[in-house]
Amino acid sequence: MPNTPILSASIELVYVSDEEPGYTRRKQGRGFSYLHPDGQRVQDESLRERFAALVIPPAWTDVWICLEPNGHIQSTGRDDAARKQYIYHPLWEEMRNMAKFERVYRFGQALPQIRQQVDADLRKHNLPQARV
Repeated sequence: MPNTPILSASIELVYVSDEEPGYTRRKQGRGFSYLHPDGQRVQDESLRERFAALVIPPAWTDVWICLEPNGHIQSTGRDDAARKQYIYHPLWEEMRNMAKFERVYRFGQALPQIRQQVDADLRKHNLPQARV
């Protein structure tokens, strides 16, 4: 979507990149510890609750967590197959789903005309250049 920064602003989200500084996750014992961009351990309980609410899969490595609670990307990480995975803000997902629904709806509205044109083209007996 070409205007994603504008769209994210319209629903009060901040357009972010995981190239920006963020919190990181490190395995510690049977759990995880979270680190500020400067390497200091996160002690703030409200931040730790926010991280827990993201439900980041334990198998993910190279975890990045957005500094902003209203960032359109909340977290990224690598799965077992080293594929990059994303956790988006719920408002961002809702906006993207509405846009996708709108595109599918418009396609459904255009289908009768498309079918009519395809039927007309297939009924032509010779092979005009437009058909080839």
